[in-house]
Amino acid sequence: MSEPSTSERGLRIAKVTLVHPSGEFDEYAFESSKLNILTGVRNSSKTTTLRVIDYCLGDRDSPAEALKAAVADEHVEVSTDLRIHGQPHTLTRYLTQGRMGKVSIDGSEITAAEFSDWILGELGWPNLRIPKGLHPTAATEQVALSFRNTLRHFYRNEDSWTSFANKEHEFVRRAVVSQLLGFAQSRTAQANRDFELAQAKRRRDEAEAVSREVRESTLQAITAISQNLGLPLTHSAEQVAAARRELQGELNAIHEHRRTLTAEIQGITEGSTPAGAPAGYDSSLTVAYRDVTSQLRRATEEMADLEHLLEEHRRSARTVTAEVGRMERLITSIEVFDTLPVRLCPACEQSVNPQRAHHEDACYLCFQPVDDDKRQRRAQVEIRSLESELSELDDVIAHTATDLEATRGLQQTLHAQQAELAQQLNQQRAAQLAPFMATLEELAAQIAQLEHKMTALPAMEEILQRRDEAHRTLLSAQQTVDQIEKQQPASRTSVLAPMDRCSAFADRMNDFLARYRDTLWVTRDVTIRDTDLTFYVGSRPWDQGLGAEAKVLFFLAYSYATLFLERDLDQECAFPGLLLLDNPHQQGIAHDVVRQALTELAGAARDTGTQVISTQTLRPPNDPETIREIAMPKVYAAP
Repeated sequence: MSEPSTSERGLRIAKVTLVHPSGEFDEYAFESSKLNILTGVRNSSKTTTLRVIDYCLGDRDSPAEALKAAVADEHVEVSTDLRIHGQPHTLTRYLTQGRMGKVSIDGSEITAAEFSDWILGELGWPNLRIPKGLHPTAATEQVALSFRNTLRHFYRNEDSWTSFANKEHEFVRRAVVSQLLGFAQSRTAQANRDFELAQAKRRRDEAEAVSREVRESTLQAITAISQNLGLPLTHSAEQVAAARRELQGELNAIHEHRRTLTAEIQGITEGSTPAGAPAGYDSSLTVAYRDVTSQLRRATEEMADLEHLLEEHRRSARTVTAEVGRMERLITSIEVFDTLPVRLCPACEQSVNPQRAHHEDACYLCFQPVDDDKRQRRAQVEIRSLESELSELDDVIAHTATDLEATRGLQQTLHAQQAELAQQLNQQRAAQLAPFMATLEELAAQIAQLEHKMTALPAMEEILQRRDEAHRTLLSAQQTVDQIEKQQPASRTSVLAPMDRCSAFADRMNDFLARYRDTLWVTRDVTIRDTDLTFYVGSRPWDQGLGAEAKVLFFLAYSYATLFLERDLDQECAFPGLLLLDNPHQQGIAHDVVRQALTELAGAARDTGTQVISTQTLRPPNDPETIREIAMPKVYAAP
């Protein structure tokens, strides 16, 4: 794409539109190569128009904050038609919920955060990140040099007539001025290299401090562990692995020795006579103990059976005795109840009349003959039979009790024999196992000691790994520092050096200020130090050498010089081609001085093909060729 001509390069505002909910709209058109002055009484939307332009250029505030609530409530959208290098675009901001954070560019929406990248690309200005601080080596992060940072230098609102931009940090101001003058890329590249180098050195120093601390603590910890556990002093993971293999070999040998001893002990405890058994070993004790144990088990079982049998016989005897007693009570009841009449049938429970006619010796129920002696004799026969059975049970109980006592005595005797044999066996086996116990105890202690040492090895590996990791981090950080130190920022070939660019810009400001030496301006010229882009008036910085009125004139001169950037410098500069001035009648500066300054700006716009839009309540200078007055008819209610 061919470079735009002088009259087309940069930004130009064609018109601003404010749309009401009814569909009606307010529209204000602007001309290039002129000073467009918005005039009108207070609250007649002069400043609002500039705010609409600013809002369409990517302001991230809410509509109420950017445009004020009275304006935001009366409109549903605002738009700005502009040209970028001569190419027309329409920027629209919708004031309805859900679309407030977006900018519509020719019908395509992007977020307000993305707008800066888009317009920087359209303007061909460098999209840079700068260290967040005056000194790159002291900065801890980088921030974007956005389009809006530069916009604040050619949109001078009511809050920035005594400063370069309202609430602007000094490091941002320097970056913006270097961008306007055309050496931001080379200056920022060097600053970013210094920033990255400083960051890399800080990370290296931190890594070095950590590595040194870890190295010292590692040596102390490894030394303490090695001394406490009797391990060889290790300095690497390989040495720890070698120590583990050595300890594991010793542990395996001890386990094998213990298994051999355990097999010998098992043979002894099972009664076999292994080769080399101690002299005096008597295997008959084991056989005798086994026989006595078997007899004791049988005697115990027999005694339990006899106890159960005796209890059953006794229960049978108690049952027979109870039957005898029942028979005796039956005989007695025959005599007692014989005279009692039966009043209910025992089968059907029907009432029976005892006066019913019956034979004297017959039952008055069934009329059968009744003989009292026969009933008593039957009961006595039963009693004699039960007494005979009880006598036999007494004999059986006596014999069973005798057998139980004999069995109980045998069990006690066998218990005593078993205890005596067990004592003899224990004494004999203790004598046999005594040579093994000391060795087993020693082996157990060695195993515990070796396992304790083995458990310390993972901790030692972790400690050494942390030391090695810290060392690798240090080496990586040092390598990064070396790489950055070897790199050279990409150099850009430029016809003009930064000093020459600063001088050209200061000369243009002085050309403007020369007309006011007899009014507000001091006799000394403006100079710009190219190292830190400080503006001097004489030998003092501008903010120390100027009063409030002179500061307004200073920034009018600054704005005037931006209109000549392309003419005075080259294509490297960020040439806005646009100047927005909100009410330059500030700080009590005389009206005729402001009128003269505006006339100078109008002439500059005509000569450079740029555009100036300003607001004021006073009548503008009468110069139709360079100044266009736009009367604002709309008056909003004062907040």
